[in-house]
Amino acid sequence: MKDFTDLDLAARFHGHLGPNLVIGIKMGNYALRKLGARPYFGIAARVRCPDAPPPSCVVDGIQLAAGCTYGKRNIVLEPSGQGTTATFINTDSGATVALRVLQSFQQQVKEWLDEFGENEASHRTWSSPDLQVFEECDGC
Repeated sequence: MKDFTDLDLAARFHGHLGPNLVIGIKMGNYALRKLGARPYFGIAARVRCPDAPPPSCVVDGIQLAAGCTYGKRNIVLEPSGQGTTATFINTDSGATVALRVLQSFQQQVKEWLDEFGENEASHRTWSSPDLQVFEECDGC
């Protein structure tokens, strides 16, 4: 499986390129690799995050990268005020991985947004190593 990397397509789909969209793409790519799951039909996601942008923009990134979509009913958004997490399930094997966006990274994004603006903050997010953006967690 090849990672989703087309940030121009992501921006057209979402309406703009934002750091939370990019975080969702990174999470979806990571989950597919970690689980060895088939994109689109061999993976499902449960996302917990605030029910408003910008945090909820991770959902669009996950849809693009992993192929989990509302139409196929293999993505669920559960509003939460407790940060951003996503649990991915390989629907063929039952294997799961849960990811939590690091508060320290969210603070870094805020600083980048304030200093450089949305486009540069998004590209810096894209260039950041996955495990500096989010962590694997049990039961999150």
